[in-house]
Amino acid sequence: MSTWFRDDANPQLLMEAKQIAWEFLERSGEIDDAGDVNHFLTGKIEQMIGQGQRNRLALSNRAIAAFREYRRARTIELTLVSR
Repeated sequence: MSTWFRDDANPQLLMEAKQIAWEFLERSGEIDDAGDVNHFLTGKIEQMIGQGQRNRLALSNRAIAAFREYRRARTIELTLVSR
């Protein structure tokens, strides 16, 4: 049995978790491309909801951590490409 399932019945959870993550990243000055951040957070939170996570704070905290890792990896990649 797969742990992946779709729950389209709770867009409020997605919106609230994304808003928490967005506000945190905005206050910490980590949003450099709003479209990229929005797309990343939406995708990551939808993925976690699809795995069964329902705690909005856990969703937002994990999305923030994932975004920071993504941004760190992107920075390293850009540094290597520019050499």
